[in-house]
Amino acid sequence: MRAYKIVDADYVKREIGRMPLVDVRPPLYYNTGHIPTAVNIRLDVAAAAADPSESLAEMFQDNGIFPEDGVIVYCQSGIHAKIACDYLAQAGYSQLYLYAGSMNDWTSDPARPVERTDQAFARAS
Repeated sequence: MRAYKIVDADYVKREIGRMPLVDVRPPLYYNTGHIPTAVNIRLDVAAAAADPSESLAEMFQDNGIFPEDGVIVYCQSGIHAKIACDYLAQAGYSQLYLYAGSMNDWTSDPARPVERTDQAFARAS
């Protein structure tokens, strides 16, 4: 049995501002465009740790997201978000929602809002 539920863009859109939304991509990707209200928690940093599950759980808790909280996780295509959900489940998170389509799906509809961080463009220049 999966440790997470798979959700679609409509579910994510309904939950914006109601449930924590976590983008696990590297900051440059996050800064150039992310789903509104999403926080950036880097899977690549957690994956490099001795205990990736514990490291990722600590980063989530540092952002106020605890094992009993519902949370939507996404990345660019869904692959890294699934890995993050697997790590979090190992750390005791039980209300995980995987946006399998992630940013590729989200940006396929121009009506869906995307936030950008201005600093990303300054660093990339």
